[in-house]
Amino acid sequence: MRWTAPGAELALLSGQPADCLATADDMVRSGRALFGTPTLLGGQAAKAGLSCASCHINGRDNPHFLLAGVSAAPGTADVTNSFFSAARGNARFDPVVIPDLAEPGKIVRDPGTRALEAFIRNLIVEEFGGQEPTPAMLDALAAYVRAVRPCAGQATAARRLEDQLAAIDDGAAGVRTMSELGDASGVALSIAAMRHQLGLVAERYAAPGFARDRAALLAASRRLEAIGDIADAGLLRRVLDGWKRDFDTGLAPRLRGAAARSLYDPKRLDRALR
Repeated sequence: MRWTAPGAELALLSGQPADCLATADDMVRSGRALFGTPTLLGGQAAKAGLSCASCHINGRDNPHFLLAGVSAAPGTADVTNSFFSAARGNARFDPVVIPDLAEPGKIVRDPGTRALEAFIRNLIVEEFGGQEPTPAMLDALAAYVRAVRPCAGQATAARRLEDQLAAIDDGAAGVRTMSELGDASGVALSIAAMRHQLGLVAERYAAPGFARDRAALLAASRRLEAIGDIADAGLLRRVLDGWKRDFDTGLAPRLRGAAARSLYDPKRLDRALR
């Protein structure tokens, strides 16, 4: 809500651009997980909770994005604003419309040129002041961006618990993929992506009656943090698989059963926002 135009909170928190991909292999799913974690961007963006997906929901756009000092109108952002990084700061307030990544852009997306990978790297490091991404992370992010497509006949979709659960699955795929590639930084960021999604779920189960569920989500997140400290790649993957089995058979069904009483329900969300 910190970067949402006043009056658009319900629209943003209950709906989203429909999500369609040309392909959804493990590399694409890994990139989608990284795309949704603020840790990737670092700096002020990470502190504010902003990820690539905050402006490009499901790889599309966000017509409700409005951040003081960065946006001139909803759906715009000043990408050369020194708030995020002095490296790109140009001392001018010149917001542009947030682009839809499913549409052709100014960057060549042919995998043979690697222009998209270079562009993404510069956004992370120069525009947002983030840490240098590894080649595997750039490959995953570029694979995801290349796969984003408009959904035929469907412009929008409801926001549901299943979105976060699918994103947790993406993060787990990212951990396995990055681990197999020997990319420890990619593993750590994929785990951060999973933990971020658990936090988004917890926000929706805010009522006092969900204290047990919030405690379980926190415990699951802390267990993931400990898994990330495992140095042996094979052991890490096996322990993560155990975490995922426990989550899928224990907490996830419980959350699904209570979703209608949570802030995933649009009517309850509307009342909570008043």
